[in-house]
Amino acid sequence: MLPGRVLDVSALIDIAVAKTKYARAVTATCLSSGGGICVPATALAAVYSIAPLSTQVELFELISTPGVTVDDFTAGKVGDIAEILDGSRDVTAGHVIWCARHTRWPVLTDRGEQLAAYDPHITIDALP
Repeated sequence: MLPGRVLDVSALIDIAVAKTKYARAVTATCLSSGGGICVPATALAAVYSIAPLSTQVELFELISTPGVTVDDFTAGKVGDIAEILDGSRDVTAGHVIWCARHTRWPVLTDRGEQLAAYDPHITIDALP
């Protein structure tokens, strides 16, 4: 399996503001090893909604990098994501889990326990 990660909101923030070096290091390793990065559009939108322009520029550079894919939230996924959520309103969590299931990559996040509650079979790469 090629190395890859699905980035949750916290990982995107960590990359954009360099809070720690972990998320940037994991992302760089995945990309340099021939793997990929999946950014759920819902997570990206959540970060853009609170980010200053300088952070938005960092995120644009990330999503413009070869090997990074932004997974769109499309009508065809709505039913699957709603099933994951089972009544919860955390659409971003559902989309992140959907992406993890379809890429079979770990989720880089600081809310591993919350995401695992939706699907205990996904792999979590916890941010420090």
